[in-house]
Amino acid sequence: MRALYLLPAALLLGGCLNDTASLRLGANDHALTLQARQPYFWSQAVELEAVMSRQPDCHRRSRLDKVTLSEVTVDVFRPEAGEYAEPILILRQGANAYAVSTANCELQKFKAPPAKPGTRLGTFQREGEKKLKYVAAPLAPAAPASAATPASPPPAASQ
Repeated sequence: MRALYLLPAALLLGGCLNDTASLRLGANDHALTLQARQPYFWSQAVELEAVMSRQPDCHRRSRLDKVTLSEVTVDVFRPEAGEYAEPILILRQGANAYAVSTANCELQKFKAPPAKPGTRLGTFQREGEKKLKYVAAPLAPAAPASAATPASPPPAASQ
């Protein structure tokens, strides 16, 4: 009889998204984790939180704007060195952009997304119905050796 009481609760929680994915930044003690949580299966709203961790100095959880279930995609960029006063990562989620400090683990929303966010490291995205995954950006292909050497000048025309 008690099992019948648990069945509705299992059905209510069965379709919910509640997952995390992480991007390791250098050492094992330095990472960025994204958590996506859909509180109710009938809700299309998904709560996103970024967790920046650089142990033992800082560990902080910050909320991003809510998105719909189909919009759970967050791109991660690393700006060029010296572009900002301190080392940051830029998170782009739809029309929103956030600066995440890798020095003190703080998150701040940009008023307007930066025109040049930097090198794209990868994307947090849904894989299947309930799985959140970080997918690294493909590395830029190396230039072939023949392309690196300048072309020889054309022969001089004889007169």
